[in-house]
Amino acid sequence: MQKKGKEIGFLDSFSADTAVVPIVINGLIENLKKFQFPQDEIDEIVLSMDESLTNAIQETIKKNERTLPEIDIRIDRRDITVRYTISDDVFDATIIDHGKGLDLFNILNMVPDSGSANYKDQIVSYASDSEKAKILVRINGEEVPLRGIGAGLKIILNFMDSVTIDLIDKEKILSTSVSEHTDGTIFNMRRRRRYR
Repeated sequence: MQKKGKEIGFLDSFSADTAVVPIVINGLIENLKKFQFPQDEIDEIVLSMDESLTNAIQETIKKNERTLPEIDIRIDRRDITVRYTISDDVFDATIIDHGKGLDLFNILNMVPDSGSANYKDQIVSYASDSEKAKILVRINGEEVPLRGIGAGLKIILNFMDSVTIDLIDKEKILSTSVSEHTDGTIFNMRRRRRYR
């Protein structure tokens, strides 16, 4: 943790282990309290961070189990990088992981089923303008449209002003021989202070 002027910054890397979540969250709560964020705001930020951290860790664990079974899990790997800054007016966080990221094939191909009983509800949930305005998804820097999102991301979008997800595909952007750590997800969320 680093405090400079009217801002607190945090940056660290961790192995993909769910034990990381309370470590980061407890420090985050302490830092938000230093800036006298009200409890409602702390709760919303913590819920968003918890959701994004847990997802990043779970996806990285899944990837590691599939691609690196011969490597001893006890090796101290640094798979998750967490950065956040807190000021009087803004919370900004980035989580970088080496998991597979969003299931873009399913998200891009989600189409409301006109034969279903809840067709109108599907249209509303898949085409919500308020959600689209708050999220930007890119693959190798090129923006891709979303037609649907999961519950966890909906929660985060409810509490954040903007979310940017950069998916990095090493096979298209870098040589596949660079390392297993050249692909993954860069997840950024940001919000201005809402309560005083």
